[in-house]
Amino acid sequence: MASNLGRSIIKAQDPVRLKGHPKCQVHKQNDVLLLCRDCKMLICITCSISSHKEHIDSFQELTNIKTEQNQIIQDFLDETDNVKIPKLNQEILSSRIKISSRKPMYDKLRKNIIDNNNECKLEMDKITEEYITLCDKMEVADTDLIQTHITDLERRLDTLKELSSEYKQTLQTGTGVLKYDSVSEIRELDSDIPPTPNIDMAEFTPGIDRQSHLKQALGKLKIPADPLRYTLPDSPTVMAQFSYTDYISSICPTSDGRAWLCDRDTDTVNLINNKGQVIHTIKHNSNIDNISLNPTTGRLWFSCRDERSICEVSFFTFLSLFTPATRFTIEDYPYSLCVTREGRVVVGTGGEQGYKVMIYTVDGQVLHTHIVEGSGTGYVLSISQCSVTGNIAVVSGKHISGEYTPDNYRRHISVYNPTLRPLVHYRGEGIEARGEGMQVQKSVTPDKFGPITVVYDSKGNIVIADRTRNTIELISGAGKYIKTLHTNKGWQWVVGIQKGDVLWSELELDTGELGLKLLKYYSD
Repeated sequence: MASNLGRSIIKAQDPVRLKGHPKCQVHKQNDVLLLCRDCKMLICITCSISSHKEHIDSFQELTNIKTEQNQIIQDFLDETDNVKIPKLNQEILSSRIKISSRKPMYDKLRKNIIDNNNECKLEMDKITEEYITLCDKMEVADTDLIQTHITDLERRLDTLKELSSEYKQTLQTGTGVLKYDSVSEIRELDSDIPPTPNIDMAEFTPGIDRQSHLKQALGKLKIPADPLRYTLPDSPTVMAQFSYTDYISSICPTSDGRAWLCDRDTDTVNLINNKGQVIHTIKHNSNIDNISLNPTTGRLWFSCRDERSICEVSFFTFLSLFTPATRFTIEDYPYSLCVTREGRVVVGTGGEQGYKVMIYTVDGQVLHTHIVEGSGTGYVLSISQCSVTGNIAVVSGKHISGEYTPDNYRRHISVYNPTLRPLVHYRGEGIEARGEGMQVQKSVTPDKFGPITVVYDSKGNIVIADRTRNTIELISGAGKYIKTLHTNKGWQWVVGIQKGDVLWSELELDTGELGLKLLKYYSD
């Protein structure tokens, strides 16, 4: 049997019967003998005259589909051995060649900058250092992006090799049940091979007129327009809006324009479209506090504070069924989580004796820990990873005094590197408070800054939902204030971000109803 290593390309497995197991899950003493094509399930004789009796016209004996299953497995092996594995090997080779060319390219770029600087005045040294830093960041970002791609390709390659070996054995000696399960697994494989990601190469152009401005004397460092350059309009464009009366504690938009919504006071998660219609509902045996989508597989993860558990949701296409499974439990109370592009699970905890951020493997092994507060009551409310740098931003809140209500917590934003080394602490610096008529009164103080959600956008900037001032703020990844994106007349709550930098924001609509607005805040 294939191990779980590298199985990220397998989308789903049988939720009720182990692969190759010949016994009926319902009537455990019976062997499965029939295929119910209506349900796409293997069943026993008792099932055929009870729960599946209305599907009798779709029954087919398992022994009669052996030829069909053999052919499907053989087709998979032919495609894997002759096409996919060679293509993956070629893609890995191509990526390694590309990554090996990065250092000489950046070395030449740096030398060009330094040589030209030697012809300028000593006052140009500061600008030179800034350009060198940009080159270093671009090289690290470029190399990291391609290395991550290679790691994913190697994982896929290992999986296909493992599956190829397994299915060859299945084809020769496997039972009809094992072959059926293997075919079901094959049909759920993700066959797409992602292309090598690419950041446009930087370019340095020496200056000619050294009597002009100092930067022109040194030259221009050209970097990719996206993600390091962007245009912000005066106000965001409302792409859609609709009423949604349920309270939302976490929003995870999907790549296809829908969104998962979580209410931490219930045991359900809803998948809705961009009109507010509920498409699917997931129920669990405990309240679900926070949700996150795996950026690689698209699978939903959630945390349960009462159970102290971290769960993953699988979708079984042939049953149209979402099935949660507990992946691991932790000692602390999980309040928030984020699944990273590397397949790690970042968990934010809460409690009366301090709170922290921890990074786990998907099976619960602790990789990194950072104590946000070592004492006092508080929690980590929101977590997001930057797709550009890999840094991790969190919202944490510490109880100040009085009742345990949202207004009695002092909140701030922290940014960490991928191993949880602190980089930035942001408490609202640069945001201007506005009074009646939107006139600027004074800068926002930490006690007037009430972030509840933090999400990274595609440019590496951080979007913050502020419940105290009913605003959505935008700051850089380095913690510099950029712009107040939106000020709501009424209540402002959590936000999530969709591909293309479209914000899903829960707020009080102009009608006074609770609902969601979809806001696009960058100009095309």
